[in-house]
Parts: sequence; structure tokens; C-alpha cells
Amino acid sequence: MDDNEILKDIRSCIDCKNCIEKCDTFIITKNEVQSPNGRLKIAESIFLNKKISENELISIYTCTLCAMCDLICAQNINISDIIHASKVRLVDNNIGPLKIHEKIIQGIIEKNNSVGGNPEERLNWLPKEYEKNELFEKKDSDTLLFFGCMSSFKVKESATKSYQILKEANFNFKILKKEPCCGEYIYSAGKLDVAKKIFKENIELFKRLGINNIIVTCGGCLYAFDSVYRKYFDDYDIRIRHIIDVIYELEKEGKIQLKPLNKSITYHDPCRLGRKYKNNSLIEKARLLLKKCILEINELSNEPQKCPCCGAGSGIRGVDSNLCIKIGKKLFDKMKTKEIVSSCPLCIFNFKYVNYKNQMDKGSKYILDYIVESMKK
Repeated sequence: MDDNEILKDIRSCIDCKNCIEKCDTFIITKNEVQSPNGRLKIAESIFLNKKISENELISIYTCTLCAMCDLICAQNINISDIIHASKVRLVDNNIGPLKIHEKIIQGIIEKNNSVGGNPEERLNWLPKEYEKNELFEKKDSDTLLFFGCMSSFKVKESATKSYQILKEANFNFKILKKEPCCGEYIYSAGKLDVAKKIFKENIELFKRLGINNIIVTCGGCLYAFDSVYRKYFDDYDIRIRHIIDVIYELEKEGKIQLKPLNKSITYHDPCRLGRKYKNNSLIEKARLLLKKCILEINELSNEPQKCPCCGAGSGIRGVDSNLCIKIGKKLFDKMKTKEIVSSCPLCIFNFKYVNYKNQMDKGSKYILDYIVESMKK
């Protein structure tokens, strides 16, 4: 989108304000500056090179980019894309990103992960029984299982379970001994040139390794590899799939079998696996898999595409952790069960954080925890 297109879209807003009642940050703050409608007005100032206030700057960086407003907008304005474009312009004008973003981005450049993890400990999740025979890059396979920062360092069960299920199903794949960061955090922070450099380096790495397919465990990695990379590299033709898509197929083919668990859970659709994942297949497939485990699924919305954000999207936790916690708590207050299940490790990590900060008794599980528990040996 060029500046004229962005300004045209912004000015097509009719101020109906339908979007603000569905915006997680507005619902918590009741501040129109921190709403989609308010952020469009801030974006207009940014693209007209007008000075914005500190509060307006913070508003841009406390948007989770969950894209709920895109779904609601009567004028079909891609509001989340405009907010992201505003971040890029702020970087171009040496106004953004914020110090917390710069710190995390420096960590990504130095350590190849966004969570400050020790690169030497990236594979600590790898089950001991597989360590000796793991060939990593030398494995004869054109399919890469890519874990990402959250699965590798913070929600390790998502890495372990993904690896374990594919091994037990005799699925042919390889993993990397030194996995890079996908770069989605840098992209979301608006540092487009730095992000594109990482994208290019990753694509070159995948080509050298003969990778034609990538399976991811994380919503952010899925969004980056499947949507963002394709915007900037015409020759990028790798097939990207989430682990849920692969396991759904394996179960359908009879390569894994699931037994009843008879439990009741609340399922959460991560933004980047739901409304931001354009083919929407994971919304249905996740539920079909959980139903195969004979789990009673409680919903957070009558329409899964409108499932609320966990509160941690687009780096908001670092900018305003209190807002992030309040968004997560509001989601917990909607739950009818004591346990929430999601398909994104960032969401799980945030749910655990929200539960701890509010001293609640809510459990959080990555979806594959239940798949493994249900698998017939």
C-alpha cells in the first residue's frame, strides 16, 4: 500500500465506531485513542507527517494486531495493516520503535530468539530417547519441523509433543541444530528493513537445505512464513503448514489413533491461526481433532473467527504488561471451565502469566498435550 492508498482507506472510515466495542484494548481502557477508530486518526497524522503525542504513540504500539477490527469494519478497511504500516513509517521517521522493542530486536540479532534464551539450550526440550539418533540437517528430508522461540524456550511441551507425534507416526522430517528466529517480532515492531534481511537469510538457509515444506508449532511463525515472507519475495514457494494440519491428516489416514478422554475444556483460537490465517482450515481441524479425543469443547465466542485475543499479540506485553494481563483476565472470566486449550505457544505462555498474576486457578494446555494423552500406543 502506498501513502495515497492508505490515506484513502483511512478517510473512507465513516466513524460508525462499530469496531471499538470489539477491540480488546478499548474494552479494557475505555479510551478511544486506544481503539481502531482512534488509531486510524493517529495513522492519518503519521502519514501526513504531523506530530503525534506520546499517548498516541503508545496507542499504536499497544494494538495487538489481532485483526478483529478488520472483520467488523463496515467499510472493509484493513485497519490492522494500516496500523502496521504506521509502525513502519514511525521507524522511517526515527520515532519508533520503543526502547523495549529495540532491546528485544537486539536479542534476536545476537541470540536468534525473541525471548532472551541461551542458544545453547534451544534443544533442551528434545526427548532423551531420540537424542543419539537425531541427524538434524543431515536427515534426508525436504520437510522441516520449525519450532520457533516460544516452543523452544518457554512452552517446551509444544516442541516435545510435536516432535514425538511425528516420530511415532513415522513421518519423515528434519529439525535444525541451530534454528533461526522467523523475524515476525521485528516485522510487527515496524523495522521492515531488518525483518526483510532476516527473511532473506532464512529463505537462503531453507534453499541450501533443500526445504520444500515447513511445519510450524507457533501462530507467529505460521503468519510470518505463510503470509509475510510471500509479500516480499516472489520466488518464495515453500509450503507452510501448522502442526495441527499435519496431525489432522495423519489421524485421518489412520497413522495415529485417538482414544476417549471425556474431559471438558475451553478452546481458544489464536488470532494468527484463526481470522488472520486466510484459509481458516485450522479453526475446524483443531476442533475435529479435540472431538476425536472425546473432549467437550466450550467456546469463547459464538463465531470462532471472533474469538478474543489472548492479549499478548504484537509485543504488547513488553509495552504495557498491565493491559496485557487485563485482556487475558477478561478472557478467563468468560470461561466456563477451569482449563483452556490453544494451538499457539505464545497464547499458552500468556495464559500462564495471566493466571499467575491474578492468582487464579485456570489451567492452560497446548493442544498437543491432549493429542498425546489420547493417542493409542
